[in-house]
Amino acid sequence: MLLNDLRLYLRLIGIQIRSQLQYKANLLVDIVTYFCVTGLEFLTLFLYFAQFPVMGGWHVGEVALLYSVTSIGFGLAELFGAGIDSFDEIIRRGDFDRVLLRPVTALVQIASNEFRLRRLGRITQGILSSWLALFLLHGLRWTALKALVLVFGFISSAIIFDSILLMGATICFWSVETTEITNILYYGGREMLSYPITIYHQLLQRLLLFVVPLAFGSYLPVCYLLDRPLPFGFSPAVVLLSPLVALAFGGVSLWIWGYGVRHYQSTGS
Repeated sequence: MLLNDLRLYLRLIGIQIRSQLQYKANLLVDIVTYFCVTGLEFLTLFLYFAQFPVMGGWHVGEVALLYSVTSIGFGLAELFGAGIDSFDEIIRRGDFDRVLLRPVTALVQIASNEFRLRRLGRITQGILSSWLALFLLHGLRWTALKALVLVFGFISSAIIFDSILLMGATICFWSVETTEITNILYYGGREMLSYPITIYHQLLQRLLLFVVPLAFGSYLPVCYLLDRPLPFGFSPAVVLLSPLVALAFGGVSLWIWGYGVRHYQSTGS
């Protein structure tokens, strides 16, 4: 069942990709524009360090790497989960009734609904930013395990961000006014994780580690790459648990989504 859903999801994504590639010039402009917009966010980081040499003990190259990892993970989530982000509109228009009538898993239809290649602009910006960060961190020592931890971070971060969207989408079954609630954790989480979480109050640090574990997707892996101590005395081995934490959080969001679908009442429209 899971493999069939994944196969169908990829097919639906492929249809949208072929459709968008029909207008190559427009697509290129969209990607470049999105790249420039997200690039301005990265520029603000250097504006800060133009005035202050360190941020909570972190230097510019280290924060740039943290920002880049967060940006790539968020970009992947944004690319594959944008349909979930617009679920409130589907409910508001009464379109979810039609979704349920089709012989296809509802989540597959929703998740593949708003796939846009222009969001590659953020991922590209994150990759280029990481190259600049690594240039500034020319003394960084790489190992095969560190490379694996970095990949785990990208995947885990994307799963957790999309899980936040899915939980927000589920609330739409009872209230369509959930945009701001979701944005606090989704976009706000991206902004907070772009900087060391040690600059925040311990209560917020615990929230990002134990409640909405976004720090497992970016902050902990980057600390491991930079040979920095992990917060709250965590062992470095904890970073290897990032995919499991992300899958567990994703499993909770899927269970909540399933509960919402089972208790959904038609709009009658």
